[in-house]
Amino acid sequence: MKARFKAKIGVKLVVSLMSVVVISGISSIIISRNVINKNVVGQAYEEVRVNLNTAQYIYYKRINIIYLFTNHLASLGYLQTAILQNNRYLLYEKLNEVKKELDIDLMTITDGAGRVIVRANNFGKAGDDVSSDQYIRYVLGNGKSCSGTDIISRDFLLREGKEFADQAFIKVIPTPRARRIDKTVETNSMCIKAAAPIFSGNRLIGVIYGAKLLNNNFELVDRIKNLLFKDERLGGYDIGTVTIFMDDLRISTNVKNRDGKRAVGTQVSEEVYRKVIEREQVWLDKAFVVNNWYLSGYSPIYDIKQKVIGILYVGILEEKYNQIERNATIFALLVTLITAFIAVILSVYLIRSIITPIRHLVAASKQMAMGNYRKIDFTSVDELGYLCMTFNTMIDAISERDRKLKEQTEMQMAQSEKLASLGRLASGIAHEINNPLTGVLTYSTVLYDEIKDPGYRSDLKVIIDETLRCREIVKGILDFARETKIEKRPGSINKIITELLSIIEKHVTFQNIRIKKDLAENLPDINIDINQIKSVFNNLAMNAADAMQEGGEMTISTEYNESNKKIICRVADTGIGIKEENLNKIFDPFFTTKETGKGTGLGLSVTYGIIKRHNGTIRVVSTEGAGTTFTIEFPVDTGVDDVLIKTMTTG
Repeated sequence: MKARFKAKIGVKLVVSLMSVVVISGISSIIISRNVINKNVVGQAYEEVRVNLNTAQYIYYKRINIIYLFTNHLASLGYLQTAILQNNRYLLYEKLNEVKKELDIDLMTITDGAGRVIVRANNFGKAGDDVSSDQYIRYVLGNGKSCSGTDIISRDFLLREGKEFADQAFIKVIPTPRARRIDKTVETNSMCIKAAAPIFSGNRLIGVIYGAKLLNNNFELVDRIKNLLFKDERLGGYDIGTVTIFMDDLRISTNVKNRDGKRAVGTQVSEEVYRKVIEREQVWLDKAFVVNNWYLSGYSPIYDIKQKVIGILYVGILEEKYNQIERNATIFALLVTLITAFIAVILSVYLIRSIITPIRHLVAASKQMAMGNYRKIDFTSVDELGYLCMTFNTMIDAISERDRKLKEQTEMQMAQSEKLASLGRLASGIAHEINNPLTGVLTYSTVLYDEIKDPGYRSDLKVIIDETLRCREIVKGILDFARETKIEKRPGSINKIITELLSIIEKHVTFQNIRIKKDLAENLPDINIDINQIKSVFNNLAMNAADAMQEGGEMTISTEYNESNKKIICRVADTGIGIKEENLNKIFDPFFTTKETGKGTGLGLSVTYGIIKRHNGTIRVVSTEGAGTTFTIEFPVDTGVDDVLIKTMTTG
């Protein structure tokens, strides 16, 4: 038996220590992953945000350069003169010079009505009306310069030259996770653009505008990528990528397909499209890009009317951070295995030092279970020694508790027998007194009716009144002494209170008392003896009125505690209150603080009995001179168990 006991404890200790090691190891792995997600990945998202801001800066800086040059050209006096003199050759040469210097695709000058004077790309195509272009229309209408991003139609591009229409052409490639669209090719082109008015004096004589096509033009995205990510790669893929979208279509990108070609013509995922294009919000989260997951930043691109027409994207390959996470997990696992090996060695030593005191504790516990309170002899001063000392202290405490419990049980039994005897005695006395009282009342009433002498009638009236009072006392004793059978049926506490208040508020006792009613609407019906419950609230209301003879306020409220399934009722007054030394006596039979002849001292005892038979509780809080509150709780599913009455004091 001893060998089995030792083996079980040893196994438990080893398992316990190993559990700690395993849990610690798992925790370290989880913590490591969380640290990576919080710090490394968190910093990565911050890097993506910064990179996106940098890409936006470069993108809009490029637009601004075109804007500055167009404004500069518009201010040149000799160009203004050339327009007035219709010197198309001079204008043509200047436009081509600026076009090469800016590395843009389109440069055009129109007259004050929006008709083309000269194009840098197609000298022979002139005189056509381009005032429908929203940038040219803005300048003509406002006389101010403008710049931004725009969509150019194929027809407009063909006027500039077929090579520009060919550059704009993109075949739409079905893409996983993208929204479904009907078109198979894109012929329009997205561009960055600026336009400026040309004045002669105060007269608008023309518009100059320049644009750089973005479809199949990779100069801008590659410049951003090289600046932000250099040429870093992982698993055959670029660590960082940059893309310009027209709507949801990639028109300029360095994201590669599986065949290594640029993924022009693929679409952004539908989830990103909904947020960036439709809701006009910046995306800063993980996203699926063509073939891989990237930590991505997407920002909407607006046209001159502040309509979203495209997206600027910057992303970092997620696999870079997954690799860091895997390495950290492997490291944490190795630490766990090494720690587990050390823990096994330590457990062998610990078992030997722990097993002996534990054996003594188990033996003493068995003796205690059989009623033999035997203390443990110990000499160690470590935690096990302290445990043995605590066990001995527990033995002393249990012995003392058993002694007090025995005494208390004996006292409760004696008190129960005393109350039972008092009830039987009170019942017997009440029955014996009730019979002669009935006779006295009957004959005194007959004499009162027959005798006409005022002096005798006055004496007989006193006899009748006192006899009636005695009969009320006897009735109260009988109500206290016997448990009247209750007849339960579904009833509403709120309805009982409402009906009672409609009666007592007309009573002369309540003429100088304000009655406040605060009844909850969600109160469920419960099984109660309606007449007895009405008697409870009537008794408490009358007691409240007696406490406020100079006037005051009585509040009756109800509420439903759904968590405890209890109805809570409160009867509060602003009367004289109850003295602290009397609070523990108010439910005792025959105890009253009223003047002699004004009360029997049985009202609250009977109230207590009714609430008890409804499996309820009643408690009182009172401050002398400030008022009293009785709180009653009824369980929704009532029974007939004993009730706990708590008396609380304040002040």
